[in-house]
Amino acid sequence: MITLADYIAARLNAPFQWGVNDCMTFAVGWAEIAGGRTLLPKRLWHTELQAARLIKRHGGLVAALDAHFGQIHPNYAKDGDIAIADGVVALISGAHLVAPGADGLVFKPRTEADHAWSV
Repeated sequence: MITLADYIAARLNAPFQWGVNDCMTFAVGWAEIAGGRTLLPKRLWHTELQAARLIKRHGGLVAALDAHFGQIHPNYAKDGDIAIADGVVALISGAHLVAPGADGLVFKPRTEADHAWSV
């Protein structure tokens, strides 16, 4: 089985791409591996506008994640859990939030998390 460290290492330099390697597909991709269930059966968006419309249809990022995961206080999040910071979905890894950026993964302090969900 793949570990969180392996998952992150494999994507360190992967460029951001809507519907393929964006913040939601990155975080949910790990959740699918960790939980052994399919959450995104197909590519549902290809552009920023399509992603924004889908998020709006689901009531926002928080509501979309609430539909699949149990929300917890960010202080209680463990490695591999999902968080949101400044409107970006990320994975918790140690002291960091990890999410795709333009030229690869971006690491921010986990203390910036506004919300978190247990995977």
